[in-house]
Amino acid sequence: MRLLIYGAVLLAALSATIASCHVPEADLELRMFRKVSDAEFAVMREEAVRLVREGLVLHARHAGERYFEVSCDGKPVTLVDNSLEQLVIVLYANRRMDVPCVVPLLSHWSGRIVAE
Repeated sequence: MRLLIYGAVLLAALSATIASCHVPEADLELRMFRKVSDAEFAVMREEAVRLVREGLVLHARHAGERYFEVSCDGKPVTLVDNSLEQLVIVLYANRRMDVPCVVPLLSHWSGRIVAE
């Protein structure tokens, strides 16, 4: 239980740090799902590269390859992290902001990932 609480606090701090560095005016939306296997996460990353239109998918910068970031028009809009006990998707933009490059991706994943 302590590990879960520690992980949630660490993820919240990481998300806040990334958001403040990249897009301070945007709201954060945090979506949590059942953790996926490494193979499924690799498929999700490949789908992100294929489905994100006019955007850019930045791969993880460490050996674990447990997260990636999606940028649209040079601005990061989504972080997908599978490193803790859950799959976490952080949207830097809220529903009022138009982020068309990630809409096909989120729609594609909505039927495949299971909410917590």
